[in-house]
Amino acid sequence: MEKFFKEMMRRNVVKVAVVYLIAGGLTMQVADVMFPALNLPEWLTSAIAALLLVGFPFALIFAWAFELTPEGIKRESEVDRSQSITGTTGKKLNHTIIIILSIALGFMLVDKFVLQNDEAAQREEIVATDIKPSIAVLPFVNMSDDKDNEYFSDGLSEELLNLLAKIPQLHVAGRTSSFQFKGTNDDLRVIGEQLNVAHILEGSVRKSGTRLRITAQLINADTGYHLWSETYDRELTDVFAIQDEIASNVVGALRPKLLGKSIPIPSHGTDNIDAYNLYLRGLYLSDQTTEADYLNAKEALKRAIEIDPDYAQAYAQLAEVHQLLISGFVGDGYESFVEGFRQVHEYADAALAINPTLPEALTTKASAIWSGDFNIGLAAEYYTRALEGDPNNTNALGWLGFLRSVEGKGDESIRLSERALELDPLAIVALRTLGDSYRIAGRPDEALATYNKALELQPGTARVNGRMARMALARGDFEAAAVYTAREPVQWERDMFAIMVNSKGEDSDAFQAATLAYANTYGDSNSYQLAEIYAFVGDLDNAFKWLTTGIEVRDPGIPWMPVSEFLVVAHDDPRWMETRQRAGL
Repeated sequence: MEKFFKEMMRRNVVKVAVVYLIAGGLTMQVADVMFPALNLPEWLTSAIAALLLVGFPFALIFAWAFELTPEGIKRESEVDRSQSITGTTGKKLNHTIIIILSIALGFMLVDKFVLQNDEAAQREEIVATDIKPSIAVLPFVNMSDDKDNEYFSDGLSEELLNLLAKIPQLHVAGRTSSFQFKGTNDDLRVIGEQLNVAHILEGSVRKSGTRLRITAQLINADTGYHLWSETYDRELTDVFAIQDEIASNVVGALRPKLLGKSIPIPSHGTDNIDAYNLYLRGLYLSDQTTEADYLNAKEALKRAIEIDPDYAQAYAQLAEVHQLLISGFVGDGYESFVEGFRQVHEYADAALAINPTLPEALTTKASAIWSGDFNIGLAAEYYTRALEGDPNNTNALGWLGFLRSVEGKGDESIRLSERALELDPLAIVALRTLGDSYRIAGRPDEALATYNKALELQPGTARVNGRMARMALARGDFEAAAVYTAREPVQWERDMFAIMVNSKGEDSDAFQAATLAYANTYGDSNSYQLAEIYAFVGDLDNAFKWLTTGIEVRDPGIPWMPVSEFLVVAHDDPRWMETRQRAGL
């Protein structure tokens, strides 16, 4: 063994092995770093490693069996020992080892301190881009002696929220969730956890005549520490400057974490304080629950527009209020859908003529397009444009999610609805929309779980019991459907599902009498619901008759027909596609 080892040393086999291993390691290191940068496939790296491993024993055999001579490469057995130059070759191999080691060391240093630092910087940049700073704007406390000034403090808070929400670099909790904490003294850290935000903006407003005192403070929700606070003693006419200053200070306090060097603050839409004051009153009344409040909101917004005819935000809010009134979300609905939607279009178009990119106007226009015109594709384009200007617009996210459901794009619908809920985690409408996306996508367990979360937040008014009754009826569970129906707060839904529950799926004189009474009570405005009732018992003639009526009167329920559980029975009927085409679906 000793003689064998000495012979290996004389023939430079060991040195060849060392050179091979160092050169192979350097090759793999270069491949590992450079191949991804050159977009070369990963299997090339593995192939090179395999070739190096296979070649190693052949290199040792070659070094043992052959020798480099002045005449070229010869078999070792053919070389006279006295003429051998293995010593000289060994010295050259030593130099080669030193050179390759130097190159390998240099490459390692460049990789560690230059290339990896660049990659780390890129990763940090990606993280900084993807992870937005988050904030919730709590309703400012009304400290005025006149409690009727509640509209002003609430409206100021909502305007600040809207200003910040339109900054793409910020993640802003939705208004519905933020306003859940109005009048509470909950720990800000608990609020931050519930709203999934890292920062909270809160404050107070004292309004006396034309004098304002506004206090605002930005708080770290994790620690409870104040990041910034300011008190403004100004005239009412300075309210726009105050809002801009508060928004700018919030951005400035958060900039080290997230933002660029300069973040523009969106426009208020008016410089007229009287118009703005009426707009805030309209916003406040729009958030109430009665038809009278909505009608008063319309009057306040119309007066704001009379004072400032170029007030795009007031036009957009007026369109939104009108849309809710005619669709029956508030009150008993509008006597004519055709005339009602025409008016919504007029208000929304007026807003867009002043500001073509105003998200609020684009969203309301989209709603009128799909619910009144039944144009799903065009409505989706408007919602998409709204989201380009306001990525935090939960209204646009939720309704675009619904449209994707109608188009059969269940996964995208769920993704959009989940995003809306992420922004507004305590919003009933966001939970309801996500539940609808799950239900339409054929995921009933997740739909029921989501509806139940809404009921935990608002047991009596969440408007999801009707949806749960719908699911129970679709699977033939009349007992569960009866329980859900009795809990539904909306009268026309409760009456509709009660007819279905009592029908037990069979045609009868009692069913006919109940359905006729329903038609007499609600008329053509509930054409779509009557179509579902008749389809549920298999009476397709009457179902198609009422769908046709719904199309004629522009019943907002018609766009739901492709995803109705009760209308599935009509899909094989030749009249189904004819009716969808007539509706423009």
